[in-house]
Amino acid sequence: MSLLPELLLTVLFGTQASFTHPGVILPQKELLGDTELKNIVKKSQRSREARETLGYNPRVWRALTETLKSGNDQLIANKHHLLPKVWDLAILGRNLLAAKEKAQDLSAEEGFEAEIRRLLDICIEKAGKPIASDLEKPAHDKEMQIKSGYKKVLITALQFLNNLMTQNETRKLHVWLHMFGTPSSATPTASSTTTKSTTSKKAKGSSKPLPSSGSGVGLVGSTTGNSGGSHNETVAKCNSLSAGFNAKYYKPGFMTEIPRLLQPDEIEPLPMILQSGVVAFEGTDQAMQAVRCKLMLAQGYGRNLLREVLIFLGAWEVDEDDFCYRMMSQVIEAILINGLVPYAYECFRDEKDIVTPAQSVLLKLLVSVYRPSAPIVGTSSSDSQPSPLDPFSFHPLSAPSAVGGSTEQHEVAPPIENSIPAFFVGVFRKQVLPPTIKIIKLQGAIRKGQEKKESFEYSLWDLDRIYEGVYQFLELLVLFSEDEEAKKVLLAGDKGLVADLVEFLGELDSAIPRWVASKAPPPTASPIPATVKEIVEDSTTKVSKSYMVERPFDVHPENEGDGEEDEERLPIDLDDDEDDDGRDDERGLAEPEDFTWPHIKRYLVLLLSGFAWKNKAVQNLVREKEGLQPILNQCMIDDDNPYIREHAILCIKNMLEGNPQNQKIVEELDAVQTVPSEVLDKNGYEHFIDESGRVQLRKLPERKM
Repeated sequence: MSLLPELLLTVLFGTQASFTHPGVILPQKELLGDTELKNIVKKSQRSREARETLGYNPRVWRALTETLKSGNDQLIANKHHLLPKVWDLAILGRNLLAAKEKAQDLSAEEGFEAEIRRLLDICIEKAGKPIASDLEKPAHDKEMQIKSGYKKVLITALQFLNNLMTQNETRKLHVWLHMFGTPSSATPTASSTTTKSTTSKKAKGSSKPLPSSGSGVGLVGSTTGNSGGSHNETVAKCNSLSAGFNAKYYKPGFMTEIPRLLQPDEIEPLPMILQSGVVAFEGTDQAMQAVRCKLMLAQGYGRNLLREVLIFLGAWEVDEDDFCYRMMSQVIEAILINGLVPYAYECFRDEKDIVTPAQSVLLKLLVSVYRPSAPIVGTSSSDSQPSPLDPFSFHPLSAPSAVGGSTEQHEVAPPIENSIPAFFVGVFRKQVLPPTIKIIKLQGAIRKGQEKKESFEYSLWDLDRIYEGVYQFLELLVLFSEDEEAKKVLLAGDKGLVADLVEFLGELDSAIPRWVASKAPPPTASPIPATVKEIVEDSTTKVSKSYMVERPFDVHPENEGDGEEDEERLPIDLDDDEDDDGRDDERGLAEPEDFTWPHIKRYLVLLLSGFAWKNKAVQNLVREKEGLQPILNQCMIDDDNPYIREHAILCIKNMLEGNPQNQKIVEELDAVQTVPSEVLDKNGYEHFIDESGRVQLRKLPERKM
């Protein structure tokens, strides 16, 4: 093993010669050198001793740097056939960083890290270069193969940077400054923003959004959450760590294009880099993690990259259990802990969108942070030990976030600070609801023949973007409503949110008809109406007249059984909307004005139900805003809003309980429809509302003959 460095230096000498003086080495000798380099790469993946022997040797890093520099020069000159050699050098450097701090520092001090950044920039340029549309198939396939090769090297370069940063505060800060720029550098305009300033007035108006009140945005100069002493210590530490910063190939913002080039299974190292830099794991310097979090959002390059990653998650519809999604949820939690979520949301705003795609994904991730699912336990494709034959295997050193690690995250949700629901309810009421209600009103007018279809200026693509934002907002508000302190914030003041929700539901009820895809069960001989009194029989209200609604569940006769395997009590998940995944929508809704806003009515009813529970002021306000009728109208099956009938039943119960005026309003309503008895009763089941407010099923006592 002691001779391994000398062997590598000899091989690198030949590799560099093949870059700088092509043809000077005989083909057989060159092939032998390439094979030996691959063998050393495999050994660095298998052996810790080999990694430390090579990684702790300055001569090795110096030779690697000179060789990679020569290779990069050739790639810039479009010598694409040399890409495999360069890839081997990047893989070897990445593997040696598993030797940790000493190897990390040597790679930076000897310049190898700078050449990797240069290589990354080359790969982004080559992989992102468009292919001419008039190429013949063989030429087109060759170009695609070249682009694929550069993508693979790009991924390895990202893995190198992730390993370089891990558990090394100096390298973290230096990589951060290269990615997002030094605090004194000029802040660029958003590269992904479609609007451009044409006048000085517009330019002034489109400058970086000012932070919201209490957002705590700032860099090292911010004293948010720090005492004076700890703040001064952080400043001194930041100055110390930034010393020796290598400005070679300094090009902040070079990573912004990466999310547009890679797929979900390829982009994993990028979220890991962000996570490693800002998430305050045990054993990390929490003050410096906070500094990097603020630096990322303070610099335009950082906001641009974060925006692109969020758009990436939304565009690829990345699942919540996906490794990248879980990494980014931790990044958003770090932003939340540092008080920067309102600022981040404002930074992603675009005047042309009610809610931008990046804002929608931010809201979705915020819900995941406050309502954590299963903890992260190394779910990446790189969980196992690196395979010597797999060039994508690498040594992820990020301590708790390390792929294959066992540290669990998100076990406890962070507390909901009052400023967060206050901010988002304000945005929802001022920026989201008014234009959305305007669209729905226009849909209703077109459906009634009061407006022409040509007056509807939105495309289905536009409506999908708006819908996604409204959906995520309502999901976040539902989450806030489940927290008593946050609910008080939502209902603070004049309870304007309640009035807005009532108006929203009323417009949807008037403009968007319900849809029933499933076949109705056959009528029975003796129809039995369900009354409001039956719906709220567990409450103290007494309603004398009937308001006819459909019964809670459809159970078809062909599914009847002896019931021996049934549980005594069957819980029903009211938020489970998978029941309609296999159902074909045969409505043929191809026109934008026919957009149905699925699930929105359900969320509105759920919110109003939670607000009205033992709250007479809300109950009265809903009555005054004529909201009881729209809620009662939801007591029917609507396959666009799964389980909305059950939510409406509970909502009516909460609206009427202890409120004679609301009871009187319902009493005065005329019966609209008598719904026949369904097979639920035949199977010996009944529905009821348990102590937690969930609708459940239970068996009826057997009747004695």
